[in-house]
Amino acid sequence: MKTGTVLFLSGMLFSGVATATPLAQQDWDLVVAQAKKEGSVTFNVWYLQPQWRSFVADFEKQYGIKVRIPEGSIDGNMNKLLAEARREKGKMDVVALSVAQLPIIRKANALAQVDWLPGYGDAVHQLQSVNTEGYAVAFWGNQTGMAYDPQQMGNQPLPQSLDDLQHFIDANPKKFGYNDPNNGGAGEAFIQRVVTLSSDTFDADATQVDPAIIKNWKKGWEWFVGNKEKITQTASGADSLTRLNDGELLLVPAWEDHLAGLQKSGAITGRLKFYIPAFGMPGGGNIAAIAANSTHPAASAVFLNWLTQAETQRALNVAFGAVPMNKQVKTDVVQPDIATQFYGKDYSMQLRKEFVRQVSMQ
Repeated sequence: MKTGTVLFLSGMLFSGVATATPLAQQDWDLVVAQAKKEGSVTFNVWYLQPQWRSFVADFEKQYGIKVRIPEGSIDGNMNKLLAEARREKGKMDVVALSVAQLPIIRKANALAQVDWLPGYGDAVHQLQSVNTEGYAVAFWGNQTGMAYDPQQMGNQPLPQSLDDLQHFIDANPKKFGYNDPNNGGAGEAFIQRVVTLSSDTFDADATQVDPAIIKNWKKGWEWFVGNKEKITQTASGADSLTRLNDGELLLVPAWEDHLAGLQKSGAITGRLKFYIPAFGMPGGGNIAAIAANSTHPAASAVFLNWLTQAETQRALNVAFGAVPMNKQVKTDVVQPDIATQFYGKDYSMQLRKEFVRQVSMQ
């Protein structure tokens, strides 16, 4: 092995010296020292890049390690990671991913194990019914619920059950709005809950869709069709919040972090509020991992460990409205249990198809 070569062997990252010792077996202070020598790390995240560049300033100040955050899309970042997976050294270090992308990237052996990081135990590594198996940690939590304007709502109680929501819709025609599930997750989250609550229990994460379950969704579709003339269908989650902001709507499904982000940017009024009804709404999040052939393995480890720390997660909540993904951080937003997780990929795709056929085309 040539001096300076970085190897990845048996799921471990190695430092670039002739008699390399796996980072996982080194004292953490030595890992930090190596990270400072590497001097920089790339964080590929597909959203809010300008805000992220400001947010990581605390990390740069604390460790003296420069964080580069390039532009990129969610699919573009994944494709680049996969394309570089066979190279001895890649250009990607820490990469933000959706949970749905993890199986594909794991199959390509493109990720290093991170379960040796000192903060791993307090981090969340099972998300949306997917266990990251030591190759990633959750760093960004997002939760769907209902957004409303207290000023417009007045003395009307916030709907907590589907019966409550029905009474609200009857009393306020066209004032409840939700977006097409093919144009945003907030709308799909609400549709999933109505369908689930109107159906018998089923395994939403199953990899094979049961036709009998699809037929059992009939009651859910009947709810939407029966209320079609009294509900406003919006173009997207952003459109829902814009209409709520403008006073056209009183209540809409929304992402908590999306709402907070728009409020912080001044795009919508800070008066709007968010809550999770008693009937539940799905929650999820994003994960981060380290490229197996990272050029900056120690700096990547230090950055990912920092990203999942309780203090950082609290700061993310303040800066972006993200749900903290650290077991030591208490939050007013209750983490969803399995009953209110998003459907798995197969049932999600089927639900969107059935919505078009059973509701949109009626």
